[in-house]
Amino acid sequence: MQPFDLHPEFYSQPIWLTQEEKENPMAVIKRFFEDVKLIEVREYLHNLLEVALTTPNNIYDEAKERDAVICFCKQLEKMVEAVILLSSQPKPITQ
Repeated sequence: MQPFDLHPEFYSQPIWLTQEEKENPMAVIKRFFEDVKLIEVREYLHNLLEVALTTPNNIYDEAKERDAVICFCKQLEKMVEAVILLSSQPKPITQ
């Protein structure tokens, strides 16, 4: 059993962000993309997916589970693309 199963209420919210980061999540996003480029995200996801699905492990024995991880990686990649667009938009001027 995973710790996520034991404490779903805890793991259903941000757990790694500081209070300052919770108040300014765009700073976290911008910092991430200063360190990691989109091509690297794609490469990491591809490698993780390949290892997960081509090495013997019982987590992905069923086709349904393999399909779920493929879909998750695709959705995560799209989310990363959207985050890049959001983080590169100029900050609106407030008066």
